[in-house]
Amino acid sequence: MKKKLKPDQAIAKAQDLAEGQLLDEAIALLEVQDGHPECDYRRAGYLLIQGRAAEAEPLYRRILAAMPGHLDTMVGLAGCLVELGRPREALPLLQPAVLAQPQSGRIHYLAGIALDEAGLADHAKAHLAKARALVIAPAERRQLVPYEIYVQMSRRCNLRCTMCGWEIWKDNSGFMTEEVFERVMAEAKIAGITTMHILAGQGEPFLHPQAFEMLERAVAAGFEVGIVTNGTPFTPERIERLAGLGLAYLQFSFAGWDAPSYEGVYVGAKFERTLANLKAIHVALKPTRTRFAVKAVALGDWKESLRKTKAFLASHGIDQVWTVPANNFGGSVQCGTLSPRHGIWSLKRIDHHRLMPCRLFLKAVGVFCDGTVTACGCYDSNAQLKLGNIMEQGLAAIRQGETYGRILDGFRTGDVRDVPMCGTCDDPFG
Repeated sequence: MKKKLKPDQAIAKAQDLAEGQLLDEAIALLEVQDGHPECDYRRAGYLLIQGRAAEAEPLYRRILAAMPGHLDTMVGLAGCLVELGRPREALPLLQPAVLAQPQSGRIHYLAGIALDEAGLADHAKAHLAKARALVIAPAERRQLVPYEIYVQMSRRCNLRCTMCGWEIWKDNSGFMTEEVFERVMAEAKIAGITTMHILAGQGEPFLHPQAFEMLERAVAAGFEVGIVTNGTPFTPERIERLAGLGLAYLQFSFAGWDAPSYEGVYVGAKFERTLANLKAIHVALKPTRTRFAVKAVALGDWKESLRKTKAFLASHGIDQVWTVPANNFGGSVQCGTLSPRHGIWSLKRIDHHRLMPCRLFLKAVGVFCDGTVTACGCYDSNAQLKLGNIMEQGLAAIRQGETYGRILDGFRTGDVRDVPMCGTCDDPFG
């Protein structure tokens, strides 16, 4: 018989489970400590993350009965009430929270939503504006200079994944030249950037014929370099070289548990070969400094798909798996359901959320293989959000230009309907 954990031990273990996305297990562990205020508080928070507000509400109320005026619990309960469609009940809980923590963007955000859904739109505007301003403020203190950079080494991709926006691609060719890559590194150094992500809205980086040489130069130049790959363009020799690069992280995109489930998402790839590469890369990187993780993205019944993916990979000794529902790729992929409030398709529950400034837009820029700089390094495959070209201007000047300022103003006011991609993207919600 297992010895019952002490509350502080249960909290620590539950936190580890939650960080590994094992929320059901974390909730079950804390349920054993039923009645302990801190355990109840953590359990209620995990339930709320899972969308189980009706189960979280009585836990928050029980804590407040024992600890009247506990601010964090009041805010948690207010979040439950908003999710449950009872925003007017949330308002008395949020009023003291706003007074106590006037610089909390989270509290202003929730207060704005509660007021708006309670039919008090004019009062809501000030709180939502304050929340947006607090998110934007750090970027303004840096004079809008980015502190991370996303680099498209390859514009070409060998797959047609169902969760990707490939159907809108205008081209599927092109590699970054050494000249452009050297300029990227030089301009990043001038801007004080130390983190480089080899990631873009389009392209498999390891299709680039000089991928390894370019990554070696970036690491030697002092950048913390991370890369995202579909894992298909590898041989044993390339995997051995990969392990010696000194990358900060490698993220392997994979979801499925057999050939139909995998190949139905990663269209054009072969399950057995990709799985062999995944396992070999996992083993090769284990003794190195490179953090390895699988990012599993799924459409359809995504919760069940991701559960099966995690279980399958765990059976192969791979537990560094980060699972996420597919996003709508800047509005180019129709997934999930249409939000009546926002008119956006999403797998997330966004009706009880409002648009906030995109954090990626604030912290980073994307550089395409031809030197074009985009405001969105993740989804903008066709340079709809072009800011300039790194071969002609520095990153600071590009970000301080008119185009970036116009998009920023849209996020500041909470209205980006006229901004390509941003106006239909579900990332800035929730």
